[in-house]
Amino acid sequence: MEHRKYNRKAYHAADPADVAVSQAIFNDMWELFVQIGKFWGKTEVVEDLRTDLLVFMNNRIAMDPSYLYDYKNASEVIKELIYEMGEEKGYESLFTDKSILDDPPTTLKARARQKVSNEFIVLYLSLGGFKDYGAENSLGYIGGANIKGKTPYRTIDK
Repeated sequence: MEHRKYNRKAYHAADPADVAVSQAIFNDMWELFVQIGKFWGKTEVVEDLRTDLLVFMNNRIAMDPSYLYDYKNASEVIKELIYEMGEEKGYESLFTDKSILDDPPTTLKARARQKVSNEFIVLYLSLGGFKDYGAENSLGYIGGANIKGKTPYRTIDK
């Protein structure tokens, strides 16, 4: 039996080659990821997380190709914010501006925050961001059962 192309499982009609993240966009998204950690007080940048971020982005795009355009939009929005306010204030505006919490997002800045920045914050936390807030041996959200008396993580004794 001949394998027919039309029998492949399809999540969307886009050709994977048409929805690949460029190196420039990935670099901008990596910088956003780094800035998330800096904004919340993480001083060390873990270079090993680059691969996790790329896999996360590619998985999002594979499920919904519009994410590629969201990443491009976020890159452009961030560049404009940095141009207008400087790097620190530009990222702070993206992370904290309450005027862009409309649902669904109605501006490009709101879309960048909700579809990219907020999702990267969740990813950051799930990849060990909790460690920065006192938990040792944290596995992110998947740390074990929440059984009374058997906390799935250890806190720092003070």
